[in-house]
Amino acid sequence: MSVDSPPHVGRSFRTDDEAQDYYKNFARKNGFAIRRERSKGNPAHPLGVYKRELVCHRAGQSLPRKTAELKRQRNKKSSRCKCEAQMIIKKNSRWVVIHFSNVHNHELLDSEEVRHLPAYRNISSVDRENILSLAKRGFTVNHIMRALETEKRVKPGQLTFTERDLRNFLQASKNINKENEGAELLKACKALKDKHLDFRFEFTLDESDRVEHIAWSYPDSIQAYRLFGDIVVFDTSYNLYAYDRLLGVWFGLDNYGNAIFFGCVLLQDAKPHSHRWALQSFVRLMDGKFPRTVLTDLDMGIKDAMMSELPSAKHVFAIWHLTSKLSSWFSALLGSQFEKFVSEFLRVCNLDSIVEFELQWNQMVLDFGLDSDRHIAILSFHREYWALPYLRGCFLGGLMRSGLPSSIKSFFKGPLNSQTRLKDFFEQVGIAIDFLNQAGEEATLRQNYQNIKSKTCMPIEEQALHILTPYAFDMFQREVIESMQYAVYETARENYLVRHRLMVDGGHIVRCIQPEDEIQCSCQEFESSGILCRHTLRVFSLKNYFMLPNRYLLIRWRRESSLFPRSSGYKFRSQALRSLASIIIQESSITKDRFDYVQWHMSKLLTHVRDMPTVDETSLDMEPSSVYDAAANFVPKRTTARGTPKKLKDVAQAEVEVNFDMAES
Repeated sequence: MSVDSPPHVGRSFRTDDEAQDYYKNFARKNGFAIRRERSKGNPAHPLGVYKRELVCHRAGQSLPRKTAELKRQRNKKSSRCKCEAQMIIKKNSRWVVIHFSNVHNHELLDSEEVRHLPAYRNISSVDRENILSLAKRGFTVNHIMRALETEKRVKPGQLTFTERDLRNFLQASKNINKENEGAELLKACKALKDKHLDFRFEFTLDESDRVEHIAWSYPDSIQAYRLFGDIVVFDTSYNLYAYDRLLGVWFGLDNYGNAIFFGCVLLQDAKPHSHRWALQSFVRLMDGKFPRTVLTDLDMGIKDAMMSELPSAKHVFAIWHLTSKLSSWFSALLGSQFEKFVSEFLRVCNLDSIVEFELQWNQMVLDFGLDSDRHIAILSFHREYWALPYLRGCFLGGLMRSGLPSSIKSFFKGPLNSQTRLKDFFEQVGIAIDFLNQAGEEATLRQNYQNIKSKTCMPIEEQALHILTPYAFDMFQREVIESMQYAVYETARENYLVRHRLMVDGGHIVRCIQPEDEIQCSCQEFESSGILCRHTLRVFSLKNYFMLPNRYLLIRWRRESSLFPRSSGYKFRSQALRSLASIIIQESSITKDRFDYVQWHMSKLLTHVRDMPTVDETSLDMEPSSVYDAAANFVPKRTTARGTPKKLKDVAQAEVEVNFDMAES
């Protein structure tokens, strides 16, 4: 999303973090910083936090001068001057800008001045690792600053942090007792194991009986792995810098496209035997079940460990890790051509055939003058690990195209900092998993309440609509719609060439194997994503298939395989109603007629519910799936009522008085 133009009312964002990042980038380019001022909403509200005010860093009244009781705080003059520049966002189906003002009552800073504002001073994860490494080798603060400036090819004072920031970071790192922290973490794991027998952890000790490596997982995570352990993301991009330890996290993807946590490992170092132990411990924690595909960073240590410990699993370098490195590798070298290079890199990466990739990759390298660059050489040498043409037929669950779920990116946003104690980190991981699960459950419920419809009226689309999750059906539906643009030519018995109607050559070969109803396509999309491709769907249509064989609607993507809800108790009912209420609010607030209609019926519904017993009349709660079935099969009673709003009198004759007695429905 470009930040060249200012925000405007009506602009929308997927998340509030995305909106804040956008406004932050805009502010930096225009000489000021921003902060969150006020938020509206709470966890009990159907929408959670539904409104945020992002303001200029100089908004508000001057803070009071420090009193005698606050001697330890610096008596610094406040920079606040009641500036009214702000952006207000509100949550509907997306976060939308509802107010924007760019009028400041103070001078804006130039690019040099704005760089020194606290909001823009930060030490990146890569810089932290380098700083600690240099400090270990005896470099002074001044020498570390010069070394980083030289490495980044920037002038003195051009780094994203100051010398004071560097000193504070190093001081915070020294305030931790590394020897005791490992013992405290082990003690916390043992205490949780005593409390919850299904909790699992493994560890090794070094020659001095200190914790060397430790890995752990939770009962829900192990259960989730049994269902969705076919594809695993092993993310080692985190680091507990104060301990010089490598942190690895295993994630997965469920049938609703939600990120799921599998396990966590803390390694003493990044040596080959440490990576091997991490993979061994993960398989043991997961009852010996091996994943089909493992996505990692471009790391030679992990590559060697995968070859020795998980030889049957397909190892893939995740595209989001590669793209995150492109800036540091090529930005300074390519200058204004960098953005064009990234766009071309992603296009070539997603080509269909290996022959096309080889030709266009070599041409791209020549066009940008990168034929002698060492990073291009590394990418070229390992292209079989990341370029999609080489990964056809390898199950990726759509991750290489859709990218890493945002919930994974922000998983350790809070727990990781230079002051984090290992015991506290362990507890914070548990809290982060709870939030991840809550987000997953809410997203699952929201998807189930979506008004999804068939777009082609084809029987196979109707069949998939009722079997697949909304997330999987969305992928399937796109293929169904695209299939209508393809022509079919029979080249041999039960062999078909499927080609886009605007193409004069090329295409894919679809082969049918009778009588097993087996079908194979040269594009291998089904093997890669578990969703039938447009080419096979076109052939199924040609052969008058009105129902797909069950084998092509994978259990992995079916509604019946859902992790959520995990119970049918109060917590589930509360969350389900919150999600439904959220959608009702979104839909009914669009027009006044909708609002009046919903308000009237909700008032009647509330009166009816209050008259119902406060204790379940049945001895057992209905299963969560029964709730959806009952809602789908529910036939409402027709009624009329007095006091109907004037606009609704005609509608009321045909509307319902909802009967919540599920047993009778």
